Amino acid sequence: MAAAPGSNRAFWQTRNGVLLASAIVSSAAVWWVIAWPVASFANIAAHQGHFMLTFAHMLGGSGMLIFGAANLYLAARKTRFALHRRVGQLYLATGAFGATTAIVVTLSAAHKSGLILTNSTLSLATLGSAWLVFAALGWRAGRNRRFASHGDWMIRSYVLSWAFVLCRFASPVPEIGQLGGGQAFIWLSWVLPMMVCEIVLQWPQGARKG
Repeated sequence: MAAAPGSNRAFWQTRNGVLLASAIVSSAAVWWVIAWPVASFANIAAHQGHFMLTFAHMLGGSGMLIFGAANLYLAARKTRFALHRRVGQLYLATGAFGATTAIVVTLSAAHKSGLILTNSTLSLATLGSAWLVFAALGWRAGRNRRFASHGDWMIRSYVLSWAFVLCRFASPVPEIGQLGGGQAFIWLSWVLPMMVCEIVLQWPQGARKG
């Protein structure tokens, strides 16, 4: 692998490379645990009556993670801009599909025996809406050639992509139920990552002037 611009080290030996490699490995593990049972039609019975909607969400969410990671790599390399644009379009298309189906699923009666509109439902619907808004702002910034702003919004959207994964992956953990039936965790699963993301993105803006 060629060295990243301005560096004598290979990209995968840099901080961004290590973080991206970690995201790819963890995405593969999470996809195998969460998405594969749906993709292989192994748990149709668990989603009786709404399996096709769940399958559609799995496709969108998978594209969101895969194309998002690929585009972060291309953006970090600062090469092959035409490919970066095409992969970005796939990320936005599959991500919008995944976020929209997530909103539809959470607002439906699937896996609910009582009220459909709950604290958890509102949190997940807000998370999906936030992804759509952040992605739209990133698309708008890129279209207007505001590339620094475009990059920041895309990073924010990818953090929210992982918030979907974190929420789904941790929900079966028994201890989560101690936080108000998991409702507090549903909010924290994406609010806290966004706080950390914002600190990282905005930290250079407050640096001492040279």
